[in-house]
Amino acid sequence: MSAEVIQDDLARPFQLEQSALRGRLVRLGPTIDRVLTRHDYPPAVSQLLGELFVLAATLAGGLKFKGTFSLQIRGGGPIGLMVADCTNDGAMRGYAKFDQAKLDRALADQADTASLRDLLGDGQLAVTVDQDQLQTAYQGLVELEGATLTDCMLTYFRQSEQIRTGLKVAVERIGDGADGHWRAGAILVQCLPDQLPSGEAALQAEEDWRRTMLLLGTVTSAELIAPDLTPDRLLLRLFHEEGVRVFTPLELSFACRCSRTRVETMLRRFPPEDFEDMKQADGGLVVTCEFCNERYGFTDAELAQLQPRLRH
Repeated sequence: MSAEVIQDDLARPFQLEQSALRGRLVRLGPTIDRVLTRHDYPPAVSQLLGELFVLAATLAGGLKFKGTFSLQIRGGGPIGLMVADCTNDGAMRGYAKFDQAKLDRALADQADTASLRDLLGDGQLAVTVDQDQLQTAYQGLVELEGATLTDCMLTYFRQSEQIRTGLKVAVERIGDGADGHWRAGAILVQCLPDQLPSGEAALQAEEDWRRTMLLLGTVTSAELIAPDLTPDRLLLRLFHEEGVRVFTPLELSFACRCSRTRVETMLRRFPPEDFEDMKQADGGLVVTCEFCNERYGFTDAELAQLQPRLRH
């Protein structure tokens, strides 16, 4: 095991020497707390978005790409949309859209223990890799079936990617009131296609997989998010008999790609007549970024500069 580099907001790749299985451990602290507290979501929304967020970090860390990896859910329930994405250099962001009245009814009907279907309804989870330089995108879809988003993600790997995958995820808010903060963690182990042996070696590989899944099953949610248990110590605690080799971690951080220039570019695409419906009662227009909640205000004069047709 190498010396610890960072302890929070990272994706640490590793390999189990005895079985050659590969995986990643993700630990999120300030990054996920900023995303969830910036919008002050209801607890049920924060919990689901937090799970999607840590899944995005876990999956993006295992891909070779230059661009953005994104998980997006569209459903017919109280939570209609959730998005979490991560760039190849670890910049993350996410947000959710929900109907408060529908959410209140769903939680009241289920005594605050609403299921995934109660909250999201029928819908799909989209997995997208957007390659910036190649101007190409890959997208896979999976139905929202299972008790958790983690279950849905495992279904995706089984059906779409046909990659044998083990995955444990934890998201929790620690503390109350102003002192409360969100933390998350995950461990993923995979048997990749180039690791599929035949003959007698296949029997050994099956035994290795079963043993590793038993070990993975022992990790607790408390261990996954514990601030006083470093990622490397957790890997050693779980897999010391397997021999753990760790690799350089991907550092994760919150970073929104919005800017006033981007907003201006977007507004230029609107016909002038649409501005009248978008304006505030006292004039002007305010655009709020859904990811970071940053507000960009424009006066009537500034809008006229963006739309030449308004000047005539």
